[in-house]
Amino acid sequence: MKKKESAGGLRSKLDEVFVVSGEMIKDNGEDDHYAYVDQKFGIVGVFDGCGGIGSRKYEMYENKTGAYIASHMSAETVEAWFDKFCEGGAELSGNTAADICADLHDSLADTLGEIEKTSGGRGAIKGSLVRSFPTTASMILFTLKDKKVYSLYVWAGDSRGYILTPDGLTQITRDDIDAGEDALSNLSSDSRLTNLVHAGGDFKLNSKIISFSGPAVLISATDGCFGYFSTPMEFEYMLLEALSKAKSMDGWKKLIDGGIREYTGDDYTLAAAVLGYGDFRTFKRSFARRRAELYEKYISRLDSADKEELWEEYRAVYYGEAR
Repeated sequence: MKKKESAGGLRSKLDEVFVVSGEMIKDNGEDDHYAYVDQKFGIVGVFDGCGGIGSRKYEMYENKTGAYIASHMSAETVEAWFDKFCEGGAELSGNTAADICADLHDSLADTLGEIEKTSGGRGAIKGSLVRSFPTTASMILFTLKDKKVYSLYVWAGDSRGYILTPDGLTQITRDDIDAGEDALSNLSSDSRLTNLVHAGGDFKLNSKIISFSGPAVLISATDGCFGYFSTPMEFEYMLLEALSKAKSMDGWKKLIDGGIREYTGDDYTLAAAVLGYGDFRTFKRSFARRRAELYEKYISRLDSADKEELWEEYRAVYYGEAR
């Protein structure tokens, strides 16, 4: 994680940027990330190498899997791309979103395509669903303009981009999975990814831009962060319960890490940018009401009420229908 210590611009709105991550097998985690904030632009991105279809190991890459290589090289590619983006005098708006996604797509496809060529390609692995060097991606690119934060969410696969405010947690991205699944049903199903970043280049980077003037937390997360809770509301509650116990931003980060680690059975990575609260005490106090409401309406009733009914009520905020 990198963060420039410069005053003014976007930095004047930024309270903190941080990453929490963990791996199931030491030095072989198939997640990676890139988080950076300068005076004009910021980015929080996560990448989850797809270990099933990317399980082939490559001797020339220290015997790492294609999934490991894909996520780590994607993070490095986005870092190089972001440096050029910041230096090139680019703008972030609804008018530039398509060009930004196209440029990012080409950068990722070129990098992974070159790796495929030099590594011997797919080898003996065959099949229509096989992808060389496959990874999901969730990136949030953001900037401050006219006292508003403009955020461009870019993604492929089932890693997610969220915004967390005192009104609740909202998933801005939409998982690239089989039709008919939502954030609750996907927790108990084995949904197939229909789109992901890979060396072949025939993938799509989805995008959505939102703007806000109030304080918020921007979050990118791989499925190891949220996919092992029994409901989506429990993921939000973990974030807010950790905040209620924390005494500092670093304490919140450590408690999130512990909260995810308690449940997950996978590598996990969460990158976050906290914007507009000013100090930790204000930030913590801002979410006290939402935490209490979340517990009373949902968490305390999980053992006695129908989860589907609770989800139908909760999803209005979760999918932004109540905003």
